[in-house]
Amino acid sequence: MSTIKTPGNNLPQQPKLRFEQTTALYASQFVITATGEEVIVNFSSGNQSDASSGESYLPIHTRIALTATGARRLANLINQALSATNTPQQPFGATKWQKIQ
Repeated sequence: MSTIKTPGNNLPQQPKLRFEQTTALYASQFVITATGEEVIVNFSSGNQSDASSGESYLPIHTRIALTATGARRLANLINQALSATNTPQQPFGATKWQKIQ
């Protein structure tokens, strides 16, 4: 997470979170495109069938573009979150989250 320094204080502080958009969309399918500089992740809820043609398609509801560095950080955070949920001390799905002040 990014940190900020306050005037007169050399200790870094975590910025406060402000949720501008709180809608959550479920995604079970992902299409990823990567170049040397960026990673684009397309999210979909799953395959659908076109009523007129009967063909299957994947409707994309969200697209996120990240720098390669940002994508690596996100992958590391996801791996840490998944590792935390699969420890013997916790039931599957339970995660410890650090409180942000």
